[in-house]
Amino acid sequence: MSLWSHMREVFSSAHANDGDAVGGAPSEPRVPLAAVREAIDSGLLSVAQQPRNNALDLSDSRLERLYVFLIDHDYPGGSAAMHNAVFDAYGLPFRSCFMIGDPGRVDDIFALLRHDPVYAGGGAGSGFKDKIAPSLDRLAPSAKTIGSVNVIAREGRAFVGHNTDGVGFVAGLMGEYPNCVAGRKIVILGAGGTALPIAYELAKCAPKEIVISNRTVAKATQIAQLIAPLANARAVGEDVIGDELAEADLVVNTSNKGAQPNEKFSAFAPMTGDVAGDMAVSLANIAKLSRSAIVADILLEEMPLTLKLAADRGIRIHSGRHMNLYQAVPAFKIITGQDKPDDEILSLMRAALRK
Repeated sequence: MSLWSHMREVFSSAHANDGDAVGGAPSEPRVPLAAVREAIDSGLLSVAQQPRNNALDLSDSRLERLYVFLIDHDYPGGSAAMHNAVFDAYGLPFRSCFMIGDPGRVDDIFALLRHDPVYAGGGAGSGFKDKIAPSLDRLAPSAKTIGSVNVIAREGRAFVGHNTDGVGFVAGLMGEYPNCVAGRKIVILGAGGTALPIAYELAKCAPKEIVISNRTVAKATQIAQLIAPLANARAVGEDVIGDELAEADLVVNTSNKGAQPNEKFSAFAPMTGDVAGDMAVSLANIAKLSRSAIVADILLEEMPLTLKLAADRGIRIHSGRHMNLYQAVPAFKIITGQDKPDDEILSLMRAALRK
């Protein structure tokens, strides 16, 4: 079964029992965006400034659905721009928006959002992927298996967590570099909310070995144990990154090193706060990596430091924008219930990212 076929099944199951709600939104008297306005006025949320096409008009009475993507800091995420381009093309009175909040207050944030009749779900970005599950009513198999959520769908009065990160990452990677996983050693740098779904999907592609490196080894060990039934996997600390890179074929940065506010640090070394010292370690470690390897990142900046260091050595790189695009199509269908042709959606989303 193809990745797209698998996600079509996920989409179908997500909207098979929407009940008496139209498109998954409940029928009830509306006070449009009142809860969202309260969350903003109280300081729980703020509208992100860096993502493209992310403005939100709280006085827009025509808006029927708002999809909120929760993040812990401002960065140039692409999901809102991609979704809004599709909404505009099909004349849908919907809007997607990145909003910044504190993951430590996720219960308070979601308690407000869930009571806004215009709020229709959305997603969980940086800082929220592995925190939001307890606030939801249930998890789809894609999220339950890996314990991480990047998509939130409203089904009647319930909110359901899904995960398309891993499927999107592998689809984008294979699209650029076919046959780059099977029989290869993979080193994953970081063990945050995106690491597990990516490791899980890569483990299903018959790699030789997956090594997860993280400052807190216990978190990396949890991921290694979860994917062990699918592939050889082990966890290591950041002190041996260089040793692991020596025989690596594919390196995947799932940390926030290389992006704001850590743009002066790469994922090839522990981050101690000593910019010059950490860079020296990064350069020494990447010198051990074969020039036939591939370095992938999940970050959305044009050239985060981890990719720049690899490109400077002539090593092939893979941008996080590929994952962002390829996870967005199934995510769009899950949250909206709009079964538009994949090729049309993908074309509109690509164009939105190029603007």
